[in-house]
Amino acid sequence: MSPKSQTHQLKIVSLFSGGGGFDLGFSAAGYKIIFSTDIDKHSCETLRLNKNRKDYYSDSIVKQEDIKDLTAQQVFVATGSNKIKVDLVIGGPPCQAFSVFGQRKGLDDPRGNLVWEYLRMVQEIQPLGFVFENVDGLKTIHDGQLFDDMKTALSLDGQYTVSVHSYDMAEYGIPQFRKRVFFIGSRNGIDVPEMTTTHHRANSINGKQPFVTVEPVLKDMPKPGPQSGIPNHIGRNHSQRIIDRYQSLRFGERDPKTRINKLHPLRPSYTIIVGSDKGGGKGHVHPFDPREVTPRESARLQTFPDWWEFYGSGRHVIRQVGNAVPPLFAALLAEHLKVHLFGIKSNLSYKDLVQVLELDFIKAYDNQGLLQP
Repeated sequence: MSPKSQTHQLKIVSLFSGGGGFDLGFSAAGYKIIFSTDIDKHSCETLRLNKNRKDYYSDSIVKQEDIKDLTAQQVFVATGSNKIKVDLVIGGPPCQAFSVFGQRKGLDDPRGNLVWEYLRMVQEIQPLGFVFENVDGLKTIHDGQLFDDMKTALSLDGQYTVSVHSYDMAEYGIPQFRKRVFFIGSRNGIDVPEMTTTHHRANSINGKQPFVTVEPVLKDMPKPGPQSGIPNHIGRNHSQRIIDRYQSLRFGERDPKTRINKLHPLRPSYTIIVGSDKGGGKGHVHPFDPREVTPRESARLQTFPDWWEFYGSGRHVIRQVGNAVPPLFAALLAEHLKVHLFGIKSNLSYKDLVQVLELDFIKAYDNQGLLQP
């Protein structure tokens, strides 16, 4: 299919929207989010809080709902139409059921069963395509049988051609090592190719740019606290014993008690740890200060701009941040799908999307001539 001009704004229904990484990224690339939903109150309040802060993120209806109780008809009614044409459904059911860090029960875990609710909504909405995101570790559960079963199930008895690609976010200019798998469905029989990596450990390999590292992302951050003027930039209070322990860590070394690593300033961050409402979500140890990074610093490592504010207390925020697809990667994927799923010419580069999202902490690389058009 040859590229054509974009004649209408591609419409998206977002399921399991969380803190808005997918929604923000696709919106920045010019898609229109018409409906977002999540069971978590704090995530829905985050989406509402940021609505209309930018022209490109202004139209979505946000509904807090258990997906088991949600129907396509509710989506259509909420958006003012008995049957609106939906171009894309996006989302990733909670990944703890599939994570290499959990018990890996897969579809035997009640959270894993939410996959079937995602499929039910796709079946009811009948979009032209869908994007299903999850942890890369699900590919190895039950010797890969779960992965094969999910790909088959996502085809909805052959209604959708399903392409599957694994990506490490750092290889696409995200300042974090984060592996995720994306299932992309096409009702038009299109097999979407893999995105070409753009960043590498060294910039001498096939003309790729060097990884975006921790130092430029965090170096201009003011001291944490309400006085910083940046939302969600409030850290934990550490005892002197913890401060001394963090101070003694080398770059990349793991703290034996909290079991989190000290960030290396010249490398991308380790994967942000999710946790739950009961706790467990933590930042990593700051590379220069003897403390854990704040939720806002973790959000920067996920490429959320500083203007995107998260609703809730520290543990609620880090859960939203840790569960999210990095908005900048979501925007790059959105551009890729314009071309290969919808036949629309892409017109936004990595550098353009950094500008649209107002990621000033990544634009710092431009001073070194590292951001290429």
